[in-house]
Amino acid sequence: MTIAPGRPGPVVVMAFIVTLAGRFTLSRAGVDIPIVNDVRVPLFFVLLLCLALEAHRMGPHPVSGGEALLGVLALLGYQGLSALWVPPGTPTGPVVGDLCAVAGLLVVYYTLANWDRDQVTGTTLVLFQVTAWIYFLAAASGRGHAPGNRWAALGGGPNVFVRLMILGVISSIYLYLRSGDRLIWLVPIPAFLFGAIASGSRGGIAALGITAGVALLAIRPKLDFDRLAKPLGLLLVVGAVLVITAGPYIAGFVQSRFVEATIGEGYASQRDVLFRMALRIFLQRPILGTGVSGFYTVTDLGPGEKYVHNLPLATAAEGGFVGLALLTMAWLGLWHAYIAVPKPERSLESRTAAYCGIFIGGASLFSGDYYDARLMWILLLLASVRPAHAPVPSRR
Repeated sequence: MTIAPGRPGPVVVMAFIVTLAGRFTLSRAGVDIPIVNDVRVPLFFVLLLCLALEAHRMGPHPVSGGEALLGVLALLGYQGLSALWVPPGTPTGPVVGDLCAVAGLLVVYYTLANWDRDQVTGTTLVLFQVTAWIYFLAAASGRGHAPGNRWAALGGGPNVFVRLMILGVISSIYLYLRSGDRLIWLVPIPAFLFGAIASGSRGGIAALGITAGVALLAIRPKLDFDRLAKPLGLLLVVGAVLVITAGPYIAGFVQSRFVEATIGEGYASQRDVLFRMALRIFLQRPILGTGVSGFYTVTDLGPGEKYVHNLPLATAAEGGFVGLALLTMAWLGLWHAYIAVPKPERSLESRTAAYCGIFIGGASLFSGDYYDARLMWILLLLASVRPAHAPVPSRR
């Protein structure tokens, strides 16, 4: 008896929850349980259990492009190994645990992609849409705002919030195209953009600009202005309503956060200082760097500044030239696997995942640490792997 392969919806939902949970600890809820205090421990256990229970339902859907995964795992492995040469007193345990968690998530998503890559990616994009709405409504209700009245929600900071808002924008475009150009899916875009601006995350807005620039270069030869007239008109109408209702609030915030603080006073949230320190450490230790989490020990900036907030510079400072080379090879491996598929054969899910990954990569130039880049690796991996051609059965 042959069991028909099922669709990997429930397991993908569980994988998404584990990915989104981040480093949430039960201590925030007033509970302290030594082993499971980090919610990733029980969540990973449940995820692996679900994957094992559903393994018999996986059909023969092999994917190619797995060499791209090996490149990312090589980088993560080297970063974990660099804990061997960190300065004395450097707390490496939490960061090594983060690297192992990223590697585990990548293996899980690659396994799911072997099941049904486009189904996994499509379900993940739908979940981004749902999550963006939950975060937007939570922030709009006034709960979880960060200092300076910057929008945030559900325990995440403004930089987490802006990433989910922009992923909500991209997933809205995906749902619009998948549904056959139903305009209803474009309605949330002005609201999500409003939330992104209200987060006050300048890095997130810059990452959106980078992603939009890449997208325009890619689709410029195929732009159909007649087809764009209705969706652009709808966005203008919804945007105008949003500006009329909430314009005064956001105008004052933009003036103080983006114009006066950023342009007028040159305030960069100490990113310029952190970047210069990371570059100096790289020049002092150019081959192997300080080792993972060594930036925190060497700079001694206090508990508030544990990492560089820039993925390439952090990798250079803590991994040296070797780490930077592995990071470059990981990106190039993903890119090579993606372009190996001819453009007409790239699915909508693959292209959308690529833009989502580019956005998270752009955001990783301004905020976050190694674990905060997990979505970039996952989405770029889903964009790069592709269904392999089924082997032709031999005839006797």
